[in-house]
Amino acid sequence: MSNENKKALVVDAEVLVYNPESIKTLRKGGNILYIPWAVLLELEQLRGKPESRLEADEAATRIEEIRNQQDGTLRVFQNPSFANLDGLNRKLAKHHVIATAKDLQADMQKNKGKRGGKIDFESVEIVSREPIVRILAGELKIVAKDYLSDQVPVREYRTKEIRVPATWIYRESFPYREEFEKIEQNEGVICVSDCNPTGVFCKSFAAIRKGDSFKIISKEIEAAGIRPYSLNGNGPNWYQYIALEQLLDPEIELVFLQGGAGSGKTLLALASAVEQKNHYGRIVITRPMVHLEDEDNMGFLPGNVEEKMDPWLRPITQNLNLLKMAKKKGGEDQAASASRSFPISGGKKIVKKKRGVRGKAGVNMKDGAEGADKYDKIDFIPLDYIRGTTFHRTLLIIDEAQNLTPHQVKTIVTRAGERTKIILTGDLGQIDRRKMLNERSNGLAYGIATMNGPPAVGVTTFKDTVRSHLASLAEERM
Repeated sequence: MSNENKKALVVDAEVLVYNPESIKTLRKGGNILYIPWAVLLELEQLRGKPESRLEADEAATRIEEIRNQQDGTLRVFQNPSFANLDGLNRKLAKHHVIATAKDLQADMQKNKGKRGGKIDFESVEIVSREPIVRILAGELKIVAKDYLSDQVPVREYRTKEIRVPATWIYRESFPYREEFEKIEQNEGVICVSDCNPTGVFCKSFAAIRKGDSFKIISKEIEAAGIRPYSLNGNGPNWYQYIALEQLLDPEIELVFLQGGAGSGKTLLALASAVEQKNHYGRIVITRPMVHLEDEDNMGFLPGNVEEKMDPWLRPITQNLNLLKMAKKKGGEDQAASASRSFPISGGKKIVKKKRGVRGKAGVNMKDGAEGADKYDKIDFIPLDYIRGTTFHRTLLIIDEAQNLTPHQVKTIVTRAGERTKIILTGDLGQIDRRKMLNERSNGLAYGIATMNGPPAVGVTTFKDTVRSHLASLAEERM
């Protein structure tokens, strides 16, 4: 094969863990993938971290399989020279990436034009997820790029408004019209009509597209005693109406809820799960256990798996407590800011563990939320246990999905079995794994961008936060 346009690509561990499939992607077109020895050692260390162990294992397996093929497209590079690389640290794998690329550059220049030379590439590039590595490489005249294959454009998903006659509010549905801007299947819209006697158009109701028509969302919609909630009398929270309709529609198998803190996405997801427990048979809840400084502290915490997970599950258990309180309040208008109406008492758990239920992290919902007396458990399962498992007749909630990689989201969604619904909630403005993820490269953004449109998928982006004035102000300005 000709060397023309073939590249030597030096990769860091962050790329391999971000998406193990990068090992295949980067070698397309005859490119040669170079993995420094120090990067392999770092990959071994990443196998001990909670959010990367499965990806590190998969990357190592792929590397071994390709090496066994002996086709020369993947090479391990040992002992790069650090000569004339003042300031770089031999103890850092990321600096070995730069030194390796510099060595390959020197070899390429040395053998350029020689007949029978051993160099079988035309250029050298670094592929790294770390901006500092790319900056340092650029200063050394080495081309360095981010891994872009799974990144999606940053775009603002807004809920569209359409004008309709006021009399349509009494219908159950209305036809799709060409004059409406493009609206995807299951996409929610806010319907504006001249319902005001003064002739001023106002927001009258919400609807979602179903085929060639729109289904009007009932203003009485609720789940487990939870109804859409407005703050300070500012009118209905139409985003919550749309979200509840998508969550309760059995034809929608995958739902993305994206919004800021206090928008109600997690509580609505939980309420819909409680409401539909008999249909799906089982509720499974998980969320990434994002650690301070990306260190695995879970193993040092006392107790069993459930007790170790408690700090990460506290937002979930608090919302389950609110569902119980909603029932006691008789189903008043409760939703996103139930904490505003129902203060949470100092961490005291109302939801208690039940002995003898299946799984390591069962929660007894008896005498809990609306309809909870019809079933006995919700499973809290670590993310590592979720991936690789096929779920049947299950409603699976993945909270804080913005802290997952696209590869992790794909791994979970592609394992959905029969009669299974997956709900991913998150806030694209609150990404905690900044070393690896950003607004374009996280799993929630990737999932929304790639999956939005088919009849089995629904997406809601919340605009309103149902919080105190101060909390809303901080969310907007800080």
